Amino acid sequence: NSGLVRYLRENFNGVRVQCGDFMEWQPVQYYSRIIMNPPFSHGQDIRHILRAFSLLRPGGVLVAVCLNGPRQQEKLFPFSDVRKELPRGTFAYTDVPTMIIRLRA
Repeated sequence: NSGLVRYLRENFNGVRVQCGDFMEWQPVQYYSRIIMNPPFSHGQDIRHILRAFSLLRPGGVLVAVCLNGPRQQEKLFPFSDVRKELPRGTFAYTDVPTMIIRLRA
C-alpha cells in the first residue's frame, strides 16, 4: 500500500519503512527489533514469523501477533519467551484464538 508507506515515512522519523514481498526481500543488514502482524491463513503466520526471526541480529527481539493453535505452539513456542493470549474477537469478524508472542535471537 503505497499510500500507507508514504504516510508512515512522513510521520515516523527515524523508522525505516519497507514495501515489498517480505518472503523474497533480501535485507542489507540484520535488525535488533521487529514488530509484525503477519497474515494468518494457511500457516502464513508461522512462515512469516520464522522468516522475520532469521533477520534478527544476535540479541534481537521479534514481537508478533499470530494464531494460537497447535501448529503455532509447536513451531514457535521453542523460540519464544513471552506469550500473551488475546481475547476472542480481537480481530473484527473473526473468533479465532490469537496471541502476541515474543522471540529473542
